[in-house]
Amino acid sequence: MNRGIQALTLALAVAITAPAFAAPGHQDTANKILQEGISSTQQLASTSVRYQVPVDRAGKLYLSSEHLASDSGQSMAIEAALYNSADQLLASDTDNSGHFMITEDVTPGQYYLEIKGSALGSVNESNSRYNIHMGFE
Repeated sequence: MNRGIQALTLALAVAITAPAFAAPGHQDTANKILQEGISSTQQLASTSVRYQVPVDRAGKLYLSSEHLASDSGQSMAIEAALYNSADQLLASDTDNSGHFMITEDVTPGQYYLEIKGSALGSVNESNSRYNIHMGFE
């Protein structure tokens, strides 16, 4: 019986942690935390992807996107919105050329950047890759 409980415990642990081992292309939004600088390459999705934006000092927050140089920004529509910890919309930007730019005065706290969009006129997934730039002043 003890081995049966151990096997059940192991099976539950694997089931609970399975999203961590998901196939490439899966967008795990629970652990997307932006840091100052340039993010790793992201894949644009038609459903919203939410990033945590931790802010430890008051100032001006700059958030922008950049599509990869090898991709055509003319075929990429992107929408971005910045929310505070109370889920109130602070700023947003929409662009059909693969770029967004948000500038907002912030105080210390947790913020969220939500991004969604689509690659227009192309089935090539590489046309929907981008990086996020984050800076403070």
